[in-house]
Amino acid sequence: MSSPESVKLTSSEMASLWQEYISHTHSNCMLKYFIAKAEDNEVLNVLTKTNQRIKKIRDKTKQILESENVPVPVGFSNQDVDMNAPRLFSDSFALLYIKNLSRVNATSCSLMHTMSTRKDIRKHFKECSSEGITVFDEISDLLLDKGLYVRPPFIEPPKKSDFIEDRDYLNGFNLLGDQRFLNTIEISHIFGNVEANVVGNTITKSFGQTADKKEVRDFMKKAGKLSEKVVNTLTKFLTSSQLPTPMPSETQVVSSSQPAFSDRLMMYQLSILTAAGLSDYATSLATSMRNDLKRQYMDLLDDTAKLGGEAQNLMIDNSWLEQPPQQDKIIQ
Repeated sequence: MSSPESVKLTSSEMASLWQEYISHTHSNCMLKYFIAKAEDNEVLNVLTKTNQRIKKIRDKTKQILESENVPVPVGFSNQDVDMNAPRLFSDSFALLYIKNLSRVNATSCSLMHTMSTRKDIRKHFKECSSEGITVFDEISDLLLDKGLYVRPPFIEPPKKSDFIEDRDYLNGFNLLGDQRFLNTIEISHIFGNVEANVVGNTITKSFGQTADKKEVRDFMKKAGKLSEKVVNTLTKFLTSSQLPTPMPSETQVVSSSQPAFSDRLMMYQLSILTAAGLSDYATSLATSMRNDLKRQYMDLLDDTAKLGGEAQNLMIDNSWLEQPPQQDKIIQ
């Protein structure tokens, strides 16, 4: 019987490893900057442990790629981050950023696990997903301990289980014609999307004021406006259901024009944010039941897809976008 390693990587496994490696080199750069600027010892400790976990997974991924004769992506390195640049973010924002990043990583690694065939590759992505969940828990615990964790809205539970009896429910109305309140599934997705875009808006502001190229600064301004649109339009759904609109605190950007990151890294970060947004809005669209909310998500999907296309074009024009592995010739 052949060992798992004696079977060549499938295209799905190769793609997953390739994407994961680049993602972790990017995360390593962001974390090194956050660690260099951390003022709170507890924050410094959890960020340092997170970086160690990411480097462990990154190095394992590189080892697999090399053993399979797959070219290791260039990714990102010390030349893409300046740890001596002035502080841009608060410690609490660094925690919020990593919390959101760990959620995305855990989700993507879980998907990569299900797309893999070889036992050793499935084990690798299982460990990757587990590390992401561990980071999410550690960051969440620290945010809770410091009173910085912004919880989704609370609602009173219904008195009994029930079934939908009228199609007006989908149009956002109750049996008597009054606009119905959001259900818990709709609330959870709205909150998650608002929180993610608060992070995104802070990122675009910091990148917009420190990017070297004018075209990158202009792009960041456009991306920031879309983030603001998402936050403003989705919070209106909460207020119309008499729900609070919780917003993460300490997200303001320190005024500085000195770049902390390369333009290439900043554009990659925005491409990751737009990709995550597309995934989140598609899931929200599929699980929400109010038609007015569905239409809003369709609008956001269209806007985000266009923005993602602009990001790719800008990166290609500047030779910043790495080409994924592809077949060089037709297999006979």
